[in-house]
Amino acid sequence: MNREFQISAPKSYASKENARKAVAKIGAERLRHFIMQNDEGRWFPVFVGPEAVQEGIHFHFNVVG
Repeated sequence: MNREFQISAPKSYASKENARKAVAKIGAERLRHFIMQNDEGRWFPVFVGPEAVQEGIHFHFNVVG
């Protein structure tokens, strides 16, 4: 059985580069993450794993896993 989920971003950015800059601004480039695009064409980072939660990334961006 497939399970699908939607990720809605608390913050989104006009370009991938702006999303990457936002990740760098909080010093989270070393954590595992990916950049997604929403239906409106805006970009946002999603972090993966418990390390992101331990670093408090969930206060800024979405974290899965």
